[in-house]
Amino acid sequence: MKKIIFTIISVMAVVSAMADNTRYLGYTVTDDIDVNGGAFGQAGTYSIGALLPSQMLAPYQGCRIIGVRFALSKSIGRTRAFMYDATNNMFTEISAQKQRTYEGWNSVIFNGDGYVITGTEDIFFGFDYVETEEMVAAEEGALCGVGNDTNGAFYLFGNYGQGEGLYSISGIGRLCVQLIVDVSSLPLKDIDLTDLGTGHKYKEPDTDIDAYVLYNNTGRDTIFQYRLAYQLDDNEPVYKDFADTLLCAEEEMWEFTVHLPADIPIGMHTLKAFFCHDEGEIIEKIKNDTLQASFAIYRNQMQRHQVYVEVYSNQQSPYTSMLDKALNQLVAENPNVALVNTFAYGNPLFLQEADYLHLLYAYDYPTFTFNRAHYPGEPYIAYDMNYYLPQIPASFITGILSDMLVQDYANPAFASIELSPTYDANSRELKINITGETLAEAEAIYGDIALTVLLTEDGVKSPQSVYNEITQRTTTQKDYVHNQVLRQFVSAPVGDPLTIEEGTYQADYTLTLPEEWNPENMHIVAFITKAAEEVTDDNVLDMDITNANSCAIPFSEPTGIRSTNTADQEPEYFSLDGMRLDRKSLRPGIVIMRNADGTARKVRVSR
Repeated sequence: MKKIIFTIISVMAVVSAMADNTRYLGYTVTDDIDVNGGAFGQAGTYSIGALLPSQMLAPYQGCRIIGVRFALSKSIGRTRAFMYDATNNMFTEISAQKQRTYEGWNSVIFNGDGYVITGTEDIFFGFDYVETEEMVAAEEGALCGVGNDTNGAFYLFGNYGQGEGLYSISGIGRLCVQLIVDVSSLPLKDIDLTDLGTGHKYKEPDTDIDAYVLYNNTGRDTIFQYRLAYQLDDNEPVYKDFADTLLCAEEEMWEFTVHLPADIPIGMHTLKAFFCHDEGEIIEKIKNDTLQASFAIYRNQMQRHQVYVEVYSNQQSPYTSMLDKALNQLVAENPNVALVNTFAYGNPLFLQEADYLHLLYAYDYPTFTFNRAHYPGEPYIAYDMNYYLPQIPASFITGILSDMLVQDYANPAFASIELSPTYDANSRELKINITGETLAEAEAIYGDIALTVLLTEDGVKSPQSVYNEITQRTTTQKDYVHNQVLRQFVSAPVGDPLTIEEGTYQADYTLTLPEEWNPENMHIVAFITKAAEEVTDDNVLDMDITNANSCAIPFSEPTGIRSTNTADQEPEYFSLDGMRLDRKSLRPGIVIMRNADGTARKVRVSR
């Protein structure tokens, strides 16, 4: 999703009431307003709102959304409030209704019985904001915000240069917009756990986990006492009693420390948190009362060869060309990085076998992952720098990426990768021999492991949308040079399972390079992950890369060109890659001429 900067003008606060069977859902659930008067600075009508993902809606499964509520610092006349099903970035209108607006909070109740929440959909909701020429002249708009900027809390919907979709807005905090939900179907008293944090995936024995649990009151009544607990593997639970007032819709956090025993085995372990007590009575629930997080214990580790950086690019996004500058500098300055550029569906450089990666990781374009690993607290596995790319130099972006690289390079690895390729320039046959060693941790943590091998090429000319800072226009550069372009998976795209014998493995691959590829500009990239038949949202957090390595294809001039024409003394001609050419149909360019005496030299054909 794209990002736009917003403008703050002034500050105010208002208060209103909520019916007993009604709840406000969103990134703000109170009547508070911290800032108002935000302006786009250009007259027009803008569809703005917030995006609630399914995990935020799941606790309200079965409840009915009956309207939308939003705050304004001044009336914008009669406007439309709306709600869209935004699952998988496909926007289908659920409800929409027009109503006159006023200064302060405005509630728009949709016609009908409301929309029943399934808990599996993403919902984008908001209203059409009208900015007039008078607002632009006064440099003061009508939008209100609260708190700090939060991902998902303020979006502009439409087509603003990168295709139709959501463009993230920042600058006024969370947009003052809420769903109005009838919660009559909820129990009187209920607590739902919404997030369990355990930090980085890899941990050593005899250390502590600084964990936390987020939870909220999803019942219709205030709760005055309750009990939470956590449990490490199958050990005895540790309980915590709370005598705090928990208002309906209120969210709280429980922070606690878990000590990992010195004798804890290597491999995967779990930490479970659960709600078990309310008003002195045991509550039996079947959903949202338990959260579980997995982490890995290791004692030994290997040095990483390289950090695998996977980029999800789009030739139609000008941000791609901006990020390329920083990435090219990153590769030039850091020998410990293996970078692979994959392209979105519909692009000339799109590779079908890599499409599943975009579906899993690319929430925006361009985005990228480091070792396909999730950093604790981040909303996505992938990262984007799109907010900063137009504003700061590429060298500064490279500096940020280098810091991230150092952090990921320090993570433990449990398998090594050694590449030994050979290439025959005459036949264009590439052979790759790969060997390595594994630690006991590899099997204990991942079970079976898989090797993924692929080819990339630098210097690939293909169209790219670029932004011209002088003309301030976006144009398509037809001969744009792309580097680290994913050309082919040599192995299966999800990797080939490895057979481990006494802590070692070996794999061999043979393939013929297509004529249109330049082996002098190509690299072999290999990495090891957990073996899986398919990577889905359910197992994607387990599919981080334990080690990666890369090398250039060992290229040399074609050899073994021999003349078969001994009856006459006419020379023979060959292409630079060793293919024999018909003398009568030579095209302009450089070829190799082989004389009958065995001597050979490069000549230029000018006709």
